[in-house]
Amino acid sequence: MINISGLGVSYPPALVSNEEFAKMAYSLYKPSAALDKVFAISTKTGIKTRSQVVTGDHPLFTQPAVPSITQISQLFTREGVKLAVRAARDALADAGLKPEDVTHLVATTCTSSSNPGYDFHVARALGLPSAVERVLLHGVGCAGGLAAVRLASRLCKSAEAGSRPVHVLVVACEVNSAFARNELECIDRDNEVRIGTVLFGDGAGAVVVSRSDDGDSAHPDRGAFEIVHCAHTIVPDTADIISLDVCPEGWKETISPRLPSVVGQCIPTIYKNLLASLPPALAAQMPESPRDLDWPIHTGGAAFLRAAAQALALDQEHLRASWAVYADHGNTSSSSVLAVLDDSRRTQTREWAVSLAFGPGLVAEVVLLRRLDFQRATSRCAD
Repeated sequence: MINISGLGVSYPPALVSNEEFAKMAYSLYKPSAALDKVFAISTKTGIKTRSQVVTGDHPLFTQPAVPSITQISQLFTREGVKLAVRAARDALADAGLKPEDVTHLVATTCTSSSNPGYDFHVARALGLPSAVERVLLHGVGCAGGLAAVRLASRLCKSAEAGSRPVHVLVVACEVNSAFARNELECIDRDNEVRIGTVLFGDGAGAVVVSRSDDGDSAHPDRGAFEIVHCAHTIVPDTADIISLDVCPEGWKETISPRLPSVVGQCIPTIYKNLLASLPPALAAQMPESPRDLDWPIHTGGAAFLRAAAQALALDQEHLRASWAVYADHGNTSSSSVLAVLDDSRRTQTREWAVSLAFGPGLVAEVVLLRRLDFQRATSRCAD
């Protein structure tokens, strides 16, 4: 069995509301049609606050010139690594593990591209074994958290049978606020409406994906979910929907207004294909309706979440964890879905869950989960 045996989430201490961010923007830039529209849109996003490293008095925001790529990279290495390390330590503690128990490290980010990658610094700060196998995913954007979970699951499955337990530490970390000043500069200079600047926040998420042969585990009462199945798919004819491209101002995101409708159209097919890929014995155990599952999905935006719910005839409660994380912290890119999983294991109660995230491409990552509490209860009843 392959389980999510521990989870951890870390955010910077500053929470910035839409009103506060608008004040930050207008302290540096004059009102314009584009800027005014961006902040009119911000009142309809459903986000109450966003966690941010860069606030109104931060040098990267107040300096005369927009931050350079060098400054942005240095900020991530300094602050992002701290967030990642805190989330990772919490996930290991939640799993009842020590750093020396970690066999693999899989990390992802779309807000840093330095070499060595930030996973190198995280491994050193945590004191992971020097022989730990590291993989850093790039180019997967908001789908990165679940892409890393998928890879971790594959690594667990490929480990030699009968070997020592396999524990893959997955870390996703983003410092989107490093681009806040640059995004505002583009809005002001080009008179272009860019909504990413009022959607994205900062944060890190971590999970431990574990495999113990023959069901043997040192901590049988720990863990949140069994990872039942993972899948990856490219949505046809959607390459222009989401992108994050390098430009003189750092990284420039593009989010098409078509995103919610495309998500709504493809989710039923993705779910149907997921069920079809399961072994018959396992498929027979699945609930008949999507409404009988929890849906801890990526916090892609209010319209994104509503489109997903409408496509599967779900109520807001089915996406309760996604809405909660989104309202309090915004969209923290690859780490968001890991934070949603952490919230879901505490607040949602259905036996089965489907976690889903979309990234540039357009690609979809989907993970079928089974809550371990149900299996523990069944085991106790059998005893």
